[in-house]
Amino acid sequence: MQQLIHSIYGFTILAAGVTLPGLVNMTAVRVCLKRGVAAAMRFNLGAAAAVFIHAYIAIAFAGLLSRNPDVLVYLRQMVLWLFLTLSFVFFYQAIRKQAAKASKRKKSRPLLLGFLVSIVNVLNIPSVFAFGTYLRARGQLVFAAPYRFFFVLGAALGAFTMLTVYVAFAKRVNQNADGATFQRLNYFLSGLFLLLAFVQGVQLYYQ
Repeated sequence: MQQLIHSIYGFTILAAGVTLPGLVNMTAVRVCLKRGVAAAMRFNLGAAAAVFIHAYIAIAFAGLLSRNPDVLVYLRQMVLWLFLTLSFVFFYQAIRKQAAKASKRKKSRPLLLGFLVSIVNVLNIPSVFAFGTYLRARGQLVFAAPYRFFFVLGAALGAFTMLTVYVAFAKRVNQNADGATFQRLNYFLSGLFLLLAFVQGVQLYYQ
């Protein structure tokens, strides 16, 4: 029963974290629009694998992170620059006016892409660490094995589930997608990541 409860906690935390538009879920939407649903689902599997690693690091090394809070600051600084870079990349793609067309090319590997995109989104680590520490302080979470395995497994499943919801949404959009739709999506992503970078900067340097 305790194992199931830990899985539910992990599922809820990551599902909630992926609910808002961000790096991974919006990339899943783009993959769906360009490559189709099957490719997007492989992307989601790769992303979930990376979330598993992030959640495990946050829980297994909770003591180390507590003693070295500068590590979390460093990770958030990395995310800040990542968001700024992505904002520029998506803005550049938007002004190029690329059309959203399904591609059958085998050169890109959605599974690997999902893992790489998700693994660089290291903001998952401080988020899981914060919520996990809070639950542990209340006696609702155990960081020792085997409970942490069920927690991180639930986290991966939660991320995969919400990414699948985004893909289902993208599938509906794709039925009427054209070049203008894909261009607006890129503008939206550019603005979104610029906003996220601003929020991260405020939290890092003005609090």
